[in-house]
Amino acid sequence: MTDVVLSVDGQDYAGWQEIKIRRGIEQVAGTFEVTVTDRWVGQDDAWPIMHGSACTLSVDGVTVITGYVDEVLPFFDSALHGVTIVGRDKTGDLVDCSAIAASGQWRGRTLLQVATDIARPFGISVRTETSVGTKFKTAAIQEGETAWEAIERAARMRGVLVVSDAQGGLVITRAGTDRVATALVQGQNIKAARATFSMRDRYSQYVCKGQNIGFDTSTADQNAGPKGEATDGNISRYRPLIIVAEDISDEAGLKERALWEAAVRMGRSARPLITVQGWHHADGLWLPNTLVRVECPYLYLDRDMLIVAVAYRLDNSGTHADIELCRPEAFELLPVPEGDGGSPW
Repeated sequence: MTDVVLSVDGQDYAGWQEIKIRRGIEQVAGTFEVTVTDRWVGQDDAWPIMHGSACTLSVDGVTVITGYVDEVLPFFDSALHGVTIVGRDKTGDLVDCSAIAASGQWRGRTLLQVATDIARPFGISVRTETSVGTKFKTAAIQEGETAWEAIERAARMRGVLVVSDAQGGLVITRAGTDRVATALVQGQNIKAARATFSMRDRYSQYVCKGQNIGFDTSTADQNAGPKGEATDGNISRYRPLIIVAEDISDEAGLKERALWEAAVRMGRSARPLITVQGWHHADGLWLPNTLVRVECPYLYLDRDMLIVAVAYRLDNSGTHADIELCRPEAFELLPVPEGDGGSPW
């Protein structure tokens, strides 16, 4: 039996009847929703957990969320009474709150330095597992944007991911290379699956345009900056997309931005969602940002895929993990590979 423990103010709570936990590389804060009916074993108080409390959530001793209780939802009817506890990683504050950092403008600073300055007032640390690229010529907070919008916008310019580390901090990373030894195989451990194939948000050509710093005496032509381009050879018809760079950058930086846009849109255009029994494979929890072999003829899949997100569920139907996947190239700064024409992947 999977052991899920919510720790609040030094007290551990378990015995949940329903559990929903979601972590992914496209969300900066993991989320949880746990429900218990009647009172906890050994607890005299009916609902001792208060909204706003700091908490950690662990699965079989592994911390998966460090953050706060957002909501406490007690309920009852003629047959039972219970409470649902909803919360997020500490990094959820970056999503909710406005970005305020000193002057709000940086020159000659790296992504790590910019993100650290923005996250510092929230007590959130930032570390990196990959190169953060060159220093920004200039970067600035835009009026009214949230802290996460400011960090994520800067990260796009460097083609990297910024995700929660489950310990209350942020980590700058790229697509993972760690491999799960257990394959996902139709007819064996795959209990259900579905996929979405869409060309709606893909384009044949991506042009990322920059802009130079303007002066009173400079002309529009002088202010027009460099540009970077990327193509998607799988789009046969004319579908261009112009992207205005979030910050001032050179040609190499704009090229990375264009490649990132093409790759991410390619990855999001084909997404399988696979459900398995339980939350573990042979070596541990199913975790996002890991590679797994998928053999699923009904979805035309026989290749390595990147786990984008995992939703852990416990309810009346049992214990399941919903695993969202995409092609590993979706988060790499590489030209979009052309398909062989025989598979949607």
